[in-house]
Amino acid sequence: MFAVVHLFQNSEMCGRFEKYLLVVKPLTIAMSCIVVLHLPSQAQPRSVVLGQVTDAESGAPLENTNVFLSSTLIGTTTGPDGAYRLANIPLGFFQLVGSRVGHKLVSVPLRIMQPETLRIDLQLKPLVLQGREVEVSAPEQKEWKRLLALFTLAFLGETRNAQECRLLNSEVLDLHLIPGTNRLRASTGSVLRVQNQALGYLLSIRIDFFEWDVEKDRGRYLLYPSFEELPTHNEHERQIWRENRREAYLGSLRHFLSAFVGGKLADERFDVHWGKATALHWGASSPLTAENFSLVQLPQQPVWRLTFSDWLRVEYRGENKSLKSYIALNDQDAFVNASGNLADPLCLSVGGDWTRNRVADLLPLYEQDDSHE
Repeated sequence: MFAVVHLFQNSEMCGRFEKYLLVVKPLTIAMSCIVVLHLPSQAQPRSVVLGQVTDAESGAPLENTNVFLSSTLIGTTTGPDGAYRLANIPLGFFQLVGSRVGHKLVSVPLRIMQPETLRIDLQLKPLVLQGREVEVSAPEQKEWKRLLALFTLAFLGETRNAQECRLLNSEVLDLHLIPGTNRLRASTGSVLRVQNQALGYLLSIRIDFFEWDVEKDRGRYLLYPSFEELPTHNEHERQIWRENRREAYLGSLRHFLSAFVGGKLADERFDVHWGKATALHWGASSPLTAENFSLVQLPQQPVWRLTFSDWLRVEYRGENKSLKSYIALNDQDAFVNASGNLADPLCLSVGGDWTRNRVADLLPLYEQDDSHE
């Protein structure tokens, strides 16, 4: 799962930072059953998730259902019996997604802290589709193209990688402005496919929610992306993708969180300041102390509980770029693993340079980031 719940351009932050906090609450998902079968770690170093996908009303098995771990390269399609199996899953936090045309998407949070086999049966509710013929006039088509241009900029982001991304099937999008506002909403009953030639991925994205203020350039959205490697034509192209992926990772939120829990902020060229949002924006700050900050590893688990008050200003000074970003907790704490993956991506609000990195800079979740090797 990928979520952006608090986005600002630097020019929008002055004095009004806290006013525009937007929070997306996690979805409540029902699933038929979860059975955990623990296996010895020496027998299976990674985990397996398997189960059956059925129609929630009829109970019939659902063929051709896409089942995948959001923001990863791990996924499959169900057969005639509705069965699926995902293997070679590393430790970490994941979102198991079941998606099928004509049915409502199902998402189940996974927290895999040791090698195990999980059985998760998914029930998908049918969508009631009311089809009707719609005659699209030339003015409506022109307006849709205008909205598509606004959506593309907000969706892909403003980095160099965005220039090498292409929406392959934008016709599946339903785009409209909320009446009387500048807020653009986007939805689709299908899957939006994005070719990222800069990073070498084909993304299939399920949009759960997307709303964007096109005038103030901020908004919120909840996406479930799956990744496929693009075919490479030669070693030179493969090397370019490796370098671009490494560049996208360096200085990112995941890079920062990984360095944070690993105690390597200085080594990884991060500098952290604490304080009120407006004070941090203008350069004032205070050091992190036990009174305003806590990072504690959970007993016998590769997970850390992160707690801090107010806001953090995170500055990254890499060889080729300098970034200044801001984060705050939406809840009391955040849980993160050694790879910098959050148990709940919606637990943080983000501002500054990190808000420029959107779909065009997404990388799959790794146990160890290949992009940083």
